[in-house]
This record gives sequence, C-alpha cells and structure tokens, in this order.
Amino acid sequence: MDVPILIGYMALLFVFGSFLAKIAEKLGIPDIPVLLTFGLVVGPFLGIVPTIDAQTVFAFIGSAGLIILLLMGAFEMRWIVLKRVLSTVLRLDTIGLVIYLIVSGFIFNLLFGIPNFSPIGYLFGAVTSATDPATLIPIFANSDIDPNIAVTLEAESVFNDPLGIVATSLILTSLGFASTANPIVEFFTLAVGGLGLGYLGGRVYEYIVKNRNFGDYISPLTMGIAFLIWYIGESLMPGLTGYGFSGYMAVAIMGLYIGNVVTKDPSKTVELDNLAEFGNQLSVLVRVLIFVFLGASIGLGVLKEYALIGSVCALAALFIARPIGVLISTAYPNINSVKERIYFALEAPRGVVPAAMGAMIYSSIMANPHMIPPAIAAYMPPEAIAGSILVTTFITIFFSVIIEGSWAYRLANKLFNV
Repeated sequence: MDVPILIGYMALLFVFGSFLAKIAEKLGIPDIPVLLTFGLVVGPFLGIVPTIDAQTVFAFIGSAGLIILLLMGAFEMRWIVLKRVLSTVLRLDTIGLVIYLIVSGFIFNLLFGIPNFSPIGYLFGAVTSATDPATLIPIFANSDIDPNIAVTLEAESVFNDPLGIVATSLILTSLGFASTANPIVEFFTLAVGGLGLGYLGGRVYEYIVKNRNFGDYISPLTMGIAFLIWYIGESLMPGLTGYGFSGYMAVAIMGLYIGNVVTKDPSKTVELDNLAEFGNQLSVLVRVLIFVFLGASIGLGVLKEYALIGSVCALAALFIARPIGVLISTAYPNINSVKERIYFALEAPRGVVPAAMGAMIYSSIMANPHMIPPAIAAYMPPEAIAGSILVTTFITIFFSVIIEGSWAYRLANKLFNV
C-alpha cells in the first residue's frame, strides 16, 4: 500500500469518525456502532477503502491498539477499589468466562451445522468472551448506579481482555496456527508467564523512572516498555523455549503495577498525570481506527452470506450464554443479590478486544488457509471459518453495544430504583 493512500485513509477516518462520534455523544449513544457503520459504508458499501487495504492496516493497528488500550485500562484500575469486589471479579473472569466460551461455542457450531466439539465455535466463544471497559466506564461515570456494581463490571472487563486473548491463543493451536506438545503447559506458560513478565516489566519500569525525571518523555518510555514486553512474550519466548508468554496479559499486569505502585511516589505525580492524559487521548485515536477499519475489513459478500445466522448466534451468545455463565459462576458463595447477578448478566458490551481478535483471525486464516487441519476443513472451508467468525463477532459487538449500552440506566433503575 502506498504511503499517500494510507495517509488519505487516515485523514478520512479521523475527520469523519470524529464528527460521527461527537454526534453519537450528543445523542447519548455509544460511539462503537456509529464507527462500525461508518467503516461498513466507506468499505464494502462504497469501496472508498478497499477491503484488502483495511485488512492490511488492521494487521498492525489491531495488535498495537490492544497494547495501548490494555495498558491504560489497567493503569487506571485501583487495587484498593478492586479488593472490595475481587471475589466476584475472579469468578466472572474464570468460571464465568469458561462457561460462556463453552455455551456460545456450542451454539455457534449448532447453528452453522458443524460437529458440536469442533474448535471453530469455541474460537468464536473465546474471541467474544472479553467485555469492553472503554464502553462501560463512561456509562457508569454519569450514573447513580452502586459503585460496587460499576467497579465489578469495569474490573471484570479489564482482566477478561487478556484472559480472552489467552483462551483465543489456545484454541488457535487446534486450528493449526500454533503447535504445542502439551496444552496444559501451553496454558500455564501463556497465563502465568504473562503474569510474571508483566510484574517484571513493572519492576523494571519502576527502577528506571525512580531516580530519573523523564518529563515529557515519560509517555514514549512507557509505551516503549509495554511494546517491548509484548514482543518478548509473543515473539522472543516462543523462539527460545517453544512456548509463548501472553504479551497482552503482561501489558495489563504492567499497567496495573504502574498505576498502583509507581503512582505512590509523590515525585512522579506530574509525570504520571501527563502519561494518563497522553494515554487517554491516544486510546481515543486507537478506538476510532480499530472500529472503522473493522467495519471496512468485512467484504460485502461475506457480510451477506453470514449476516442472518450470525445475528441469531450473536443474540444467543449475549442473552443465553452470558447469563448462564454469570448466574452459575456467582451462585456460590452467594455474596451478590439476585438483582445484581441479573444486572451483571445483561450488562456486558463487547468492544475493542473482540474487534481486534476477530479481524486478526480473519486475516491469518485468509493468508494461510492451508494451515487449517483437513479434519476441520472437511466440515467448513477455511474461507468460511474466517468469514463466519468475523461477521458474527462484528454483529455481537454491534448488538451488545446498541442494546446493553442503551438500557444500562433503565435496567439499573428497574432493578435498583436508582
């Protein structure tokens, strides 16, 4: 792709995306469906941004954007607040996530007519298991909803982002995009290795900035270290050991460490305030690019082919799989009321992580269809696997933000009289 063309795309998307997002803000609706629709219009509908170009750009934007968003989301999560709801968050992000993945994966396989235990459906479940803190935080910031309920859902979304990515990475091994002799060891190295790498990254960061004043350069330093530990986990470790560490998990843990440990140093207040402001502004740019390019990445033919069945699957994932996962995972110990558990089940908008993972999986499969094992391709060709997951993920994000984002206040008022 030529550089002038890429700059032209960026100009178009930033200018019109900003206007549309501002209109959405004035109307009191989330910006995600507006940006996704804009991507569809400039991509498959009008052809201003060719699908192949959008997919090429997304290959970089998706990964880089996730690193930035995970870092800043975890940076702003305070441990002292998290401790109050930690038990519920842990159950939602482990038991609840796994149950959602299994149920939504089973539904996907059932609706698309492939064997119940095919990894294709469970890949969709893993991709859409992560909820979106960037959608939830603005909703709760302007409401009278119980802070413990708000913090529970915000914290769940911050930590299920990297966990959803870990689950996606594991299922991709069964589709031939990674090889491992032992899936249990693979999970341990991805999750626990990511935790350790993130903690180490936080300690190194603390040591570097402790006795040095980086001033305006604190932001590029922070982003650079975050990108570095992602590279170590996702690229360097697999080459050295044969097993990868989750770079995304590491980035989230590093952000949590910086936000809760390094920020205690009063001499670093100004620098870290500047970092927070820079990160928030950069996150806005990344969100615009991710959602517009996701919409533009979907070919019109693929969208038409899978729109109907993808819509049914998306609604089932949101209103069958999610409630089952939440209600079972929070059943014991019963520290949340029934009304709180219902609210948790029905307020889980998807966003950046499913968008990025869905598009990256589509690009990977389309570029390497031969890597899909014949036993799996016999039931669904690689192109159909890629297209069905991309479109169904897109629709899941769209429906979840439109429906759950719009009824957040009304549902809380109905349940809690706020």
